[in-house]
Amino acid sequence: MVADTHVGEVLPELPASVPAALAGCDLILHAGDITCMSVLDQLGEIAPVVAVQGDHDRLAGIDLPRERIVTVRGRRIGLVHGRRSRAIEMPAAGMSLARRRAVLLGLHRHMRRRLGPVDLIVHGHLHMPVDTQVRGTRVFSPGAVYIPEERDAGERTGVKGRAYLRFRETMTDDDRASAVGVVQVGPGGMSVERILLRDVRTPG
Repeated sequence: MVADTHVGEVLPELPASVPAALAGCDLILHAGDITCMSVLDQLGEIAPVVAVQGDHDRLAGIDLPRERIVTVRGRRIGLVHGRRSRAIEMPAAGMSLARRRAVLLGLHRHMRRRLGPVDLIVHGHLHMPVDTQVRGTRVFSPGAVYIPEERDAGERTGVKGRAYLRFRETMTDDDRASAVGVVQVGPGGMSVERILLRDVRTPG
């Protein structure tokens, strides 16, 4: 699984470590903010790709479903980017900042309600890893390929932007690093793994 590649918008191309990390997968899930359809073509050379639309994809004119559910060996996996409407997300962001929490309040419960009964929810949007349980459903994000602070340290001038980067400063180096994820589905259940990428850099 992969999220927030932002190729063409920020990164000039898909880093070579992404297809290398996903080699051998039977199915690739992209949780949105693709921003360049060539990314799906490249990933499609490895395995079939299921993708959903992120908020930056809409701005780039990419039209994909906002959510998908795929069944793998009897397990239902929900795929969604994670962006809510501005009317919901802005107050939640304010509450999160006030409580000094990086994850927007209520986001994962919102995903669970939208997707219904699934075994796993895969999402992006936050550019940070998530692994939690919501009403019996595992919710996982590997983080992102594009790391915001590499380019945006001098560009996020608003209160929300500065607070977001301060949150990221409190994270470990591994949690801030670019990453993809792998889900193993077998008779005994599902396991997820986050794979760190070390070669991702935005243009200077």
